[in-house]
Amino acid sequence: MAVHPSWSALPYTDQNGFDDMLWACDLNFVRGEDSLVRALLAGQPFIWDIYPQDDNAHHAKLEAFLDWMQAPESLRRAHRVWNGIEIGEWPALNSNALADWTSCVRTARQRLLQQPNLISQLRLHVV
Repeated sequence: MAVHPSWSALPYTDQNGFDDMLWACDLNFVRGEDSLVRALLAGQPFIWDIYPQDDNAHHAKLEAFLDWMQAPESLRRAHRVWNGIEIGEWPALNSNALADWTSCVRTARQRLLQQPNLISQLRLHVV
């Protein structure tokens, strides 16, 4: 079954409003590392519109993130095409693909939430 997206222009909001929007959407497009983390914590599928760097270091950065996320090939391709790293068509965005993307993001979110917080990690390494 094909997914027929609807688009909405949303007003600027504070952090809580932004988080609410991320949680409410079926697919998010985010830019910047802070928004990436918020999207990951929301547990909804997303595309990271990564900031380009002159030396194309953002290519390796995006690939490393997708590897960490254990992203399925369709999600990897969507990221690469969206960010101009790969030329071609977006993968088919149907209910099966969206379900795969959601499962991937939620699994990655769970791994992230299972990590000790930063303070706890730092205390482990203080002699």
